[in-house]
Amino acid sequence: MPISLSLKTRSMTQRLALCLALLSAVLVGGSFFAIGNALHEAQQRDAMSALTDQARSHARELHTRLLAAEAMVQSAAVADASGSALRQRLMRSEVIRGVVLLPQDAPHPPVALGDVTRLALSGGQVLLRSAQRPGAAPSLYLVRSVGGALQPQVAYFEISRDWLWQGMEPGANGALALAVLDGSGQPLYASEPLMPELASLFARERTSSPPPAGEAALRSWIVGGSEWRGAVASVLPEDAHLSADRWTIIASNPVPSALPAWLDVARPLPLLLLLAAGLAALICLFLRAAWESPLTALRESILGLGQGNYQRQSLGAARDTARLLLADYNRAVAALEHRQGCLAHLGAIDRVLLDSPDVESCLDRLLARVCNITGCTGAMLALLDPDATDHGRAYVGGPGLHLPVTRISLDALLLSQLCQEEAGLTVARFETGRHSLLEPLREQGAEYFWLWPVIVQETLVAVLAVGYAAAPQVDPEVAGHGTECARRISVALSNSARGEALYRQAHFDALTGLPNRLLFRDRLQQELAGVTEGRGRGALLYVDLDHFKKINDTVGHGAGDQMLQIVAQRLRSCVKDGDTVARLGGDEFTVILRIVATADGAQRVANRIIEQLQQPVNIGGRDHFVKASIGITLFPDDGAELDELMRNADLAMYRAKESGRSRAVFYDRSMQRMPALAAESGLYRALQRREFSLYYQPQYKLDDGSLIGLEALLRWQPPREAMRYPGEFVPAAEQSGLIVDIGAWVLEAACEQLARWHSEGIAPQRLALNVSVHQLRQPDFPRLVRRVLERVGIAPAMIEFEITESVFADEEARATLQRLASIGVSLALDDFGTGYSSLGYLRQHPVQTIKIDRSFIEEVAYNETAATLAETMITMAHALGKQVVAEGVETMEQLVFLRERRCDQAQGFYFSRPVSAIDVAELLRASIAHEAGAGRVAAG
Repeated sequence: MPISLSLKTRSMTQRLALCLALLSAVLVGGSFFAIGNALHEAQQRDAMSALTDQARSHARELHTRLLAAEAMVQSAAVADASGSALRQRLMRSEVIRGVVLLPQDAPHPPVALGDVTRLALSGGQVLLRSAQRPGAAPSLYLVRSVGGALQPQVAYFEISRDWLWQGMEPGANGALALAVLDGSGQPLYASEPLMPELASLFARERTSSPPPAGEAALRSWIVGGSEWRGAVASVLPEDAHLSADRWTIIASNPVPSALPAWLDVARPLPLLLLLAAGLAALICLFLRAAWESPLTALRESILGLGQGNYQRQSLGAARDTARLLLADYNRAVAALEHRQGCLAHLGAIDRVLLDSPDVESCLDRLLARVCNITGCTGAMLALLDPDATDHGRAYVGGPGLHLPVTRISLDALLLSQLCQEEAGLTVARFETGRHSLLEPLREQGAEYFWLWPVIVQETLVAVLAVGYAAAPQVDPEVAGHGTECARRISVALSNSARGEALYRQAHFDALTGLPNRLLFRDRLQQELAGVTEGRGRGALLYVDLDHFKKINDTVGHGAGDQMLQIVAQRLRSCVKDGDTVARLGGDEFTVILRIVATADGAQRVANRIIEQLQQPVNIGGRDHFVKASIGITLFPDDGAELDELMRNADLAMYRAKESGRSRAVFYDRSMQRMPALAAESGLYRALQRREFSLYYQPQYKLDDGSLIGLEALLRWQPPREAMRYPGEFVPAAEQSGLIVDIGAWVLEAACEQLARWHSEGIAPQRLALNVSVHQLRQPDFPRLVRRVLERVGIAPAMIEFEITESVFADEEARATLQRLASIGVSLALDDFGTGYSSLGYLRQHPVQTIKIDRSFIEEVAYNETAATLAETMITMAHALGKQVVAEGVETMEQLVFLRERRCDQAQGFYFSRPVSAIDVAELLRASIAHEAGAGRVAAG
């Protein structure tokens, strides 16, 4: 098809070129003939005008000469009538050639005289007569009577032809033919021999009425097939003493051919034709570039649209309408492609919702599709809590976003307004409180929002929202696409039973009917909010069944499930209304006591639980006994943060198990946290669902207080659970081997974030990442580091890997350190002083920085031994040429101590807690602005 198209368009160009060439030839040829004819006619007019002028001029000249000759004859005859004297007088005259005196009746006079003529002579008139001579030119005589009455004679004065016809020669007058005829039509003078056709014309002219005196008449005739034209004028002397016939003067020449004129005009014709051909060629080339090529490509692209090829055309050399046509086509193709892409994304959303068992499991893919359709920077689905309508769970997704599920507050007025707007609402200015549900998107940098309600059975169950960094220039169809997405989510949630099951699954344990971890955390958060406002105190009990695994192993899991159900009932019977009993998972339970006056009240509840659980449980005809270890923490006495309380209660529970089990132990600050390997089962899912995130803790130089670097810290946010810290899951990850995959994700996510900061001009000098010995054992780990750095485009010197002293005991890990150092990354020894390594390792391996563990910093302000130990570490590190970073700086006294001992850098809660990427970006911008201001002050 494209070949035939090319042939057709090429023939069109050829036809256009031929038409232009023919048109140019016609225009040039027509102009040539028109100009030639006009020139020929002008030449003819000029020639006729010249003939007329010559005829009139010669007529006047002859008239004047004849009168002059007559006057001379009269003067000579009157003065002296004798013949000898007359001849003598006229002998020297150039006018009169000769004089003949004869008697009136002399025979054979030069001119025959009739009676009338003699009578005129006797009256004193002068006669003008011609005498024809065979083979000679006619002679002209002025005849006059001379002498007295006794001897009358007739004088024949012959006029000199040279004098009379002087100036009428062809070379003198420029006429091709000049003839003078007498009254009888006989030629008196002819510049050229008269042709018969001209003689007959003279004869007709003699019989016709003469033109007025002084005027000339135009005549034309054919001679030998050629056209001649002439001017006829009359010569009739107007004198009473001269008797003469009327003479006729004819000035003529052949009509010139038009060919010479055309030849004159045709001299530049080849050049004109060449110019016309060149112009036609240029026009064709221009049209070919400006029209044919664009139209050919346009038609090929239109044919490709049917095959789904949305190829845009370059404007190139297209001009005028062709350029506008291509631009309109490109806009139409962009609109079609966008619309087709949106339809494809909507279809993908349908498939995702149909293939997924629940909405939550596919939210990452669904929200990514919503971002593609709306062009937003981030999308969020907020699921409303049926039991607490002023709260909800926010799932945020989008390009490059790996955010945990967060709990949000909802504004009833905004929700009510949103229910009335199926097409959605726009929020151009964020208002704290009223737009609290948009807080997760705002934390990602969004300032402009679009919201759509997700309604199931006339009830608002969720809110779909998208965020933009600024007011977007989007197609109005975006509102319709967002509505369609919200409708599809509504369909997925339309079954009320499914919605109820979703809520029950999200908030209650399916086996025992107790609140699960998510609902437990929510209620505990509410209690913490109450006690911080002064509404009493509370207690958290962490209950873990002792040796429950034996029941599953000996009796079976069915019996174990029955046991757990009975345990749940007994726990509920031990607390009052308003308190919360929840199952966290497995054989772990928690109890929230809302109002606890003293620690003894919590102790009594714990003892009652232990007593109730010790009662035998009959399952399958056999009595079974179960015991429990309980950890107790009081709030706000032991802490006002949810995660902190969970850790405290967990530590107390482990201490209860260590103390002999089946007892309750209160939390004490001296307790050390034990690693919880139970998290292993959820790590793979967390990695797949991107439940991990990075927080960043700034590191500052102590000599000038500038922000020198950041340490990236890993966090795990399971759905419907509390955020977990590395100590809770890293041991399990290392034991399962998933630490390698998790570490690879940390490396890529941190480097990508550092590259974004670098593009914004706010990147720190270095970013520190913790690396496990399991990662260093991987042979391809250095290649992975190099590949990631090259892909994101940052210098290796900007990355610092933090290792522990246990790395030095592993031969494979030590070899990897050397390869990493050759790449150019920095190495820092973390938790220095807590391990078992030799100081010789610091000299053997490329470690540039030593990080003093927080346990050595805590008491430096008031414990002399701790201060001496810390000072010794700093001095020793400096002696080895290492930089020193102090961890866990929380007080001004610690900071002053470190500055006095010339510690290089520090980090800790005194400076900043670990914060999100958005918050740390503000710190980086503030640091850059501060350094720039200090530089200007120093320069000034």
